[in-house]
Amino acid sequence: MSWRRNCVPRRPISQAAEPSLRFFLDRGLGAFIVPTALRAAGWVLETMDERYGKQESQNISDVRWIEEATNNGDILLCKDLRIAKNPLEAEVIDRVAARAFGLKNRNVAGQTMVAHLLENQGAIFQMALRAEGPYVVAVDASDAARPLRRLRLNRP
Repeated sequence: MSWRRNCVPRRPISQAAEPSLRFFLDRGLGAFIVPTALRAAGWVLETMDERYGKQESQNISDVRWIEEATNNGDILLCKDLRIAKNPLEAEVIDRVAARAFGLKNRNVAGQTMVAHLLENQGAIFQMALRAEGPYVVAVDASDAARPLRRLRLNRP
C-alpha cells in the first residue's frame, strides 16, 4: 500500500464539511498530502500552484496572494504564523479583513498538519462562518489547552 494512500483520512462522520467555505492553501502546506486529505474530508480548496501555476507560485509575494485570495472570498490556510508577525503581511490582513488559520508548529510532517486541521475542523468552520476578519488563528492539536488561539496582528 502506498504511503500517500495511508495519509488520506476518511471524512469524519460527525462533522460534514461546510460547502459555503472556500479555502486557499499557501505553498508551505504543499501540493499533495494536505490538499488531498482535506478534499477527501469534503473541504473546498485551491492551492497556490493550482491558482498561479508551479513557476509563478514560487515567486509570488505573500502580500499579493493574501490580498487576492481574501478578495476572492477564500479563507487562508498557512503552514506557519509568520503572516501575523510580519508587519507588511499583518497590514494587508487587516486592510482586506482576511480570515487566516495557521499551524502553531510549522515543523510537523504532512500527516500531522492534516490531523491538526481535521481534528479542529468544526471549530475552524464555525469561526470562519461567524467571525468577520481580520484575524489569524493558531491551530494546534485538539488535545492542547487551547487548540485554536487568535493572534495579535503586528500592524505598523
